[in-house]
Amino acid sequence: MNGATTIQERLKDLRLNKGLKLEELAEQTGISKSALGSYEKDDFKEINHGNLILLADFYGVSLDYLFCRTENRAEINTPLRELHLKVLQAAWYQL
Repeated sequence: MNGATTIQERLKDLRLNKGLKLEELAEQTGISKSALGSYEKDDFKEINHGNLILLADFYGVSLDYLFCRTENRAEINTPLRELHLKVLQAAWYQL
């Protein structure tokens, strides 16, 4: 990574580091090429939260990494049940 500071830069850097063209990424993720291209443009584009999760999982990075809140790529998204938060777990299991 080259110190990307926006989500658009992060997404483009991650794709290029994998050596993928937009067409290839679209095939592998099921997200349209036009949507992926718009996510990488400098002008603001709202990104579907489901697609953000899919892309983070595809690249093996956390959402915090995509949002430029951390430089730690290795930390993956942890399922809520694995956080061992007593109050949240009790409420979660009551649902």
